[in-house]
Amino acid sequence: MSNNDFMNENPSETKLQMAQTLKKLIQDRPFSKITVQDIVTECNINRNTFYYHFENNYDLLCFTYEQEVQNIVDSFHKANATIPQALDFVLDYIDKNIPFCKCAYESLGEQQLKIIFEKDLMIFVRATIDYYAAQNSIKFSEDLKSFAGYSYSNLLSTQIIWYIRHSIDLDKEIFRECLQTFFTASLKAVLEEAAKKGM
Repeated sequence: MSNNDFMNENPSETKLQMAQTLKKLIQDRPFSKITVQDIVTECNINRNTFYYHFENNYDLLCFTYEQEVQNIVDSFHKANATIPQALDFVLDYIDKNIPFCKCAYESLGEQQLKIIFEKDLMIFVRATIDYYAAQNSIKFSEDLKSFAGYSYSNLLSTQIIWYIRHSIDLDKEIFRECLQTFFTASLKAVLEEAAKKGM
């Protein structure tokens, strides 16, 4: 993002309004056909207000997708979701928002999407490790948590992006089962082995 509120945890109502407007417009037309004028007209604001917050529509799209991902993560944290439930939250969101997700993939690119996903997935994976540690009265080192957090957030973001790209052709139930089984079983095995080694 372009301004000082780049990582503002409490974005202004105006920014959120523009994000929701963009998401709505993407349902009806390709992102490449949406102009800054379309956004400001729908929001009943002037162009200077838009450019105060964003450099261009790509900047707004990036912000919008970051907000969407943050909302998903917040929702499964609030629900105290298990790992399978949390992954279901993500995949259900994609299924309900395919045009928007595909637009984000095509317009922002895979690398930018990975950056957006990995930040929040890292928090999720580390919280999962902390939960496992508390349940089993184990203390893991920060090094282990960082290593596992990075590894699994990278893996999950890659799989989520793959799901966005291929959702039309997939047997979604098989994909869900594979993702949940792989993530839960392999992370549990890693944590068990780390506990034995005092990591």
